[in-house]
Amino acid sequence: MARRRRLLPNSAAPAPALDGDDTMSEILLRLPPLPSSLPRASLVCKRWRRLVSDPHFVRRFREHHRKPPVLGFISQLVAFSSQRVSATFTSVLDSPDNIPAERFSLHLENDIRCKMFDCRHGRVLFLDQLAYFLVWAPVTGEQHRVGFPLSLRKKEMMWEMNGAVVCAASEQGHVHGSCHSDPFQVVLLRIGRHGILACVYSSETCAWGNAVSLLWPQNIRGVYRNCPNTLVGNSVCWFLIGRRFGILKFDLRSQSLSAIELPSDAVEAPYFWINYQFLITPADDGGINFLCLSGFSAQVWKWKASCDVGAGWRLGSKIDLNNLLSLDAGVDTRPPQILGLAEDDNTMFLVTDVGVFMLHLKTMQFKKLSIRMSYGNCICYPFRSFYSAGI
Repeated sequence: MARRRRLLPNSAAPAPALDGDDTMSEILLRLPPLPSSLPRASLVCKRWRRLVSDPHFVRRFREHHRKPPVLGFISQLVAFSSQRVSATFTSVLDSPDNIPAERFSLHLENDIRCKMFDCRHGRVLFLDQLAYFLVWAPVTGEQHRVGFPLSLRKKEMMWEMNGAVVCAASEQGHVHGSCHSDPFQVVLLRIGRHGILACVYSSETCAWGNAVSLLWPQNIRGVYRNCPNTLVGNSVCWFLIGRRFGILKFDLRSQSLSAIELPSDAVEAPYFWINYQFLITPADDGGINFLCLSGFSAQVWKWKASCDVGAGWRLGSKIDLNNLLSLDAGVDTRPPQILGLAEDDNTMFLVTDVGVFMLHLKTMQFKKLSIRMSYGNCICYPFRSFYSAGI
């Protein structure tokens, strides 16, 4: 006997099918956010090319993935034979996502004194201590020269400059990594004998704000330029050195400077930066972590900002990089060197004798990259961005 089909009540009727383009767009949104994903999809057929080339789809694609991939490192090399300063890009992605070095390389023919100080939100910051900042967006090739404010050009003994660049886009749901044409801010530090001045430039107004100052805390003498600054919430943080050590915070919202002294247990010896490496990293709760690396061992200190009795630093964890990364430490094996930090997800990059590793500090998951880099004195800046060439 034939079975009778059971009729569903109206309330259980299936929803109408999505439009064909809508369905396909939802599928394409889930492609990995790698440089080759959308270009390769666009080669399948004219329909796919039309979908992935649509600006609305591209915006949704970035919002879906939220965090752009690390495309590579940008470092500064000086060719003494030609007296030319250059910014060199090294891709960390495998083929077909590997990006040629010349695609993201900047040659500063006449700017011999320019030094790279920061890389964030798809932009790189250079500083000429005599005249201006240069803000470069490698993806678009755009360059902006920003002259120093007159109030901070006065020379005095024992002074220097430092700086940071941050995206200033304020629209709801903005995803960093596609900020190449959005407004930006440059934070300028003028470091003097008695203290420090800070001032912010806005690309929207093309003007500098008012300068704020902070006297040096006791036994603090300067900002350590070999440790990259870190964006923690709404504050840019730098590492302070002297007879004691600390962290300098500039709050972008309140336009204020403050300093936090580091725990004495982590910085016992004077001038300990000679044998140590360190990073300022964001904490899960929006606070500040401090990583101190000596040899193959790292300590992570956590700052608890509170008015309670328990406020202050506490030792969060210890990391044995020798066992974690299977480095086989020995007489002929050099300790790892910190290349930089991708602060959006607390990923640290390390160069070792066996290759370059990326280590996620929250999960302790790591990956060995298919590149090799030499040990050096310069800090490499991870370059994180959405990028799709050839669509």
